[in-house]
Amino acid sequence: MRIFATAVFCFALVVSAGCRRKPAPAAARPPDAPMIYEIRVGDQTYEDRLLRGFYESTGGWRWTARTFAVSLDAPPPLEARTFLDFDFDVPVELLNEVRSVTLAARVNGKQLGKPAYTKPGRYQISLEVPLSLLKQTPALVEFELDKAVKDPATGREQGIIAVTAALKHPDDTFVTRAAATARARQGYLEVIKRRRMRMPAEKQNELMKLFHELDVWRDMWFHNVPIEKNPLDLWMMQQIIYEIQPDFVVETGTYRGGSALYWASTLHGMGLENSRVVTVDVQDLTATAATNFLWKKYVTFLKGSSTDPAIVSKIAGLVKGHKTVVTLDSDHSMNHVLNELHAYAPMISRGSYLVVEDTHMDGVPTQPDFGPGPLAAVQKFLSGGGSADFEQDVSREALIMTFNPGGWLRRK
Repeated sequence: MRIFATAVFCFALVVSAGCRRKPAPAAARPPDAPMIYEIRVGDQTYEDRLLRGFYESTGGWRWTARTFAVSLDAPPPLEARTFLDFDFDVPVELLNEVRSVTLAARVNGKQLGKPAYTKPGRYQISLEVPLSLLKQTPALVEFELDKAVKDPATGREQGIIAVTAALKHPDDTFVTRAAATARARQGYLEVIKRRRMRMPAEKQNELMKLFHELDVWRDMWFHNVPIEKNPLDLWMMQQIIYEIQPDFVVETGTYRGGSALYWASTLHGMGLENSRVVTVDVQDLTATAATNFLWKKYVTFLKGSSTDPAIVSKIAGLVKGHKTVVTLDSDHSMNHVLNELHAYAPMISRGSYLVVEDTHMDGVPTQPDFGPGPLAAVQKFLSGGGSADFEQDVSREALIMTFNPGGWLRRK
């Protein structure tokens, strides 16, 4: 670690930059802004959470001044024990001059501890934060060294090397589903923010097109049944099912039944024994899927058009008064999808999702000659009054290579 610290110190002598000076964090936070419980100090994604006392990033860490501060949100559940964790390095250059140093840590003005260090090296502190201090969030987390050294090249004061700072619960803390949902949602928003900083939209679209053109998704199987889905979208759908705990998952476009089995498996794995999958298609290719015990227990297959009034009426009757998620993956022409949107939107429970699949076809687009298609239908649906009840949830696009950009519609 001493070699590491010396190398960083030499780098700091060459590059000259002043500490950033920012005011304390505002009490209000935009409702759609990601909550940040942990900061990797060297990551430029978190620049706006470094309030003062930090120098330029050297990759995975930063030199600090004698006093420095960050802004952190309290992780849910707010009533659980919470600790301030700080990972840092006490450099040999500092202790060669001052022999010992103390580090005071404060949260919202209250001191939590003041450990002392006489040997250089990597350290981690974990200090419990009284819950009363976290009523104001984001929390102002301040650190103060009793001593610092002077950089002979720049004249600036230098203290320690900061790596991460976090507000965390103990590993054995019970996390409710609501708290887990909040964490996941905020985590996805943070991923999107980091992604946008590091990769322009054009590059992200290029990756999406490349993944589609590789055709790996065309040869996927689930329980020995073909399932033509983007596996990253399947992952996001299981997250939605975990959050919503739906009574019904309704799917238009059954094909061989692989995705209906996947929804059934997800319900089964979550212990939602009374929930059901309803899937509809104009043809019945489900002979193999229908032999699976998951299909027999959870799945109802309806043969016919997803926009047939009789089919729509039957499904509406089944799901009435129940928590329902709907995913549209049948005919991808704009008019058909738009008709589906109008037919199935009333079935979606508050906070749940109406997912329009394959909006990448005419959105990115992955098929430039195709369209108007699913995305055009979404835009027409929202502009035609649908936005009063639904919003596009960009957090569901966190994994970049979704086939449903703009198609994750959440009921307000």
